[in-house]
Amino acid sequence: MRAVYQAADKRAGTCLLSPLDLYETLSLDLDFDDEELDVTLRNLEIDDYFDVTRSDRKGELVYCINMHQKGLAFARVERAFRSNIRFKILLAVVGGLCSGAAALGIRLLIQKLSGL
Repeated sequence: MRAVYQAADKRAGTCLLSPLDLYETLSLDLDFDDEELDVTLRNLEIDDYFDVTRSDRKGELVYCINMHQKGLAFARVERAFRSNIRFKILLAVVGGLCSGAAALGIRLLIQKLSGL
């Protein structure tokens, strides 16, 4: 989705992409073949991110993509998701530090009360 969004965002929500264009933007550790790429694009189309029209340009397969509102909001939703994850991690760290400080305080209090 990121690869499609980056290409379509530059052209007001529409773009022409060949499978090679999409493969160039994918991470090298992802193994995508032609069938998986078609299925992935079809699934994103079903999820209402964009419309895909398969076309032919000089004998080469080209995807004509027209982004929907959900697809155009993809970057904003992804930023909000990352921000939410960061907040949860920070909250867990602060909670752990407070728990540790409370345990240390209780231990010191018990030591003072028992006279050790």
